[in-house]
This record gives sequence, C-alpha cells and structure tokens, in this order.
Amino acid sequence: MNRRSFRGAGVVAVVALVSGCTDAPAGDVDQTGGSEPGAFEIYDSETFVMTSTNVGDDFLIGVSLPATYGTGDQSYQLVYVLDANISFGMTVEIARLHQMDLIRPGVPEMVLVGIGYPDPYRMGTLRARDLTPAGSLSEEFDELLRSAPVFDGLGGAAQFLRFIEDELHPHIVANYRVETEGVAILGDSFGGLFTAYAFQQRSPVFDRYWMGSPGLLPANELLEGLPAAIEQGFERETRVFITLGELEETGAVDIYNDLAVGTRRLIEIFDANPAENLTVTTKTYPNATHITTVPPALTDAFSALFMR
Repeated sequence: MNRRSFRGAGVVAVVALVSGCTDAPAGDVDQTGGSEPGAFEIYDSETFVMTSTNVGDDFLIGVSLPATYGTGDQSYQLVYVLDANISFGMTVEIARLHQMDLIRPGVPEMVLVGIGYPDPYRMGTLRARDLTPAGSLSEEFDELLRSAPVFDGLGGAAQFLRFIEDELHPHIVANYRVETEGVAILGDSFGGLFTAYAFQQRSPVFDRYWMGSPGLLPANELLEGLPAAIEQGFERETRVFITLGELEETGAVDIYNDLAVGTRRLIEIFDANPAENLTVTTKTYPNATHITTVPPALTDAFSALFMR
C-alpha cells in the first residue's frame, strides 16, 4: 500500500470545495518530512492508501495511536472518522484534549481511523458518492451536486459501508490492538447521514454513532425504515449522539432549513421508539451554523459516546 500524508489536507479540501478547483497535483509525500517549511504532522499517526473492491476506488486511511500504544500490549477503543481530509487532525487533537482533562476524566485512550481520499481536490464529489444512500436526496440537491465540475455519482453508501465492514475493519483489527465492542463512527453533514444509515442498516461493526447535522430530508427513506431497525433490539450497549446548529433551523439558507426538519424528525423517531441497551442524546448549539457547530459538537460527542 502506498503511503501518503494528511498534512495540510484540511486547507486544501476547503479551498477545493469553495473554488471548484479539481486539477491540482496530489503526489506522494515523504512521511519522514515534507518540503513545505513549517508544515505540521499529526504525531503518533500513520497513513496508507487502501484500494476497495467494493467501491472500486482508493481511500487514504489515517491511523492515530495513543501515547501509551508502544508501552504494553493492551487493546484500545476504536473510532472511525469520516471526511478525514478535513476532520482527522481536528478529531485526533480533540480526543487527546479529553484525555488530558483532570477535572472530568473518563474518555479512554483510543485508536482513531480516518477515512479520506488520496486526492483531496476530489473530496467534494467523492463524499457525495460514498456517504449518500440510494434515493436519499431531493431532485434539487441531486441537481446541485451534478453541476459540480467533477461528478462521481450519488447513492453509494451501501458499497462504502461494505468497504468499511469487509475490507477496512478486518485490516484494522488484524494490524492494530483495538477492541471490537464499543466501536464508534463519527460523521457530520453527509457524514452524519452515513452514520444514520449505518445505524439503520444494523451494521455489526459499530455501537457508537455521532450523527452531526445529518443530511436528512424530511421524507427520507432512511427515516421510514428506522423504527423497524430499532425494534430489532440491541444485545450490546449502543449510544447515539445527534447534534444540530440553531441557525440551521432559523437561518436564511433553505437547504439547511430542510435538513434541520429531517434532523428533528430523526430525533422524534428515536424518542418514540425507546429500546433496551440504546441511549440517545441530542444537543442544539445556540447561534451555531452548519459549519460552526462542528468543533463543539465533536467535543461533546466523545463525552456522550464514551464517558461513564
């Protein structure tokens, strides 16, 4: 597997999504140090490229190890991070800050696995392809995404979930000391839509879900199938944390208003269908947008999903 780096990928991805730039080079990066002066690496982390037969594409995988990983033989909590090109570094450091907290300790050391793309300039349309279930988007949203300079399709969540379950997760379990219970998946926006989909599909991999501002529309087929998924019950302790920015509901962006309605409907379904071994918590962030809600929601996700 080829080795690359998440260094600087967040800035690159944001620029790509705003400007529509799609043709900048993304060549191999030396893991021992790049040529850019002042660039920061995510320490105690490694990356590799994995080719998926289920998706038919390559993924850039980042693995962050806890500080004590090399000092013993213990196994660690496992957390998967979606949209890793923009979220992996932030998520890793937020997890590490939790582990430094002397006032409210309780979040365990963990191995975090970020799932991103070797070419961050293609991230916008690739995530639309991989994180959206078939039939989950409105015609308006579908048309908007198809107008992007590079379009890689929609509705590939089933194949992406199989990639995680059948290809990535077995590789991580075989090569890193991780627990196979209490496994978390963290996603925001389309990532939150995918975590809701993985829950609805009863994925055997995950027991912890952060559904951050999930890209759900009110009439989403996923919502229709959720009560039946919950009714099957839960043998293992399962936790769900759903978050939303206040300004997603009240701001002047119609598509966010629609998604907020879908998120409220998601919460209503969980409230109406309690189940043993299932804990669902929710939080709305005052004066927060679809974007600014991410860091505080992610911080709270670790507490909601892991603290006793």
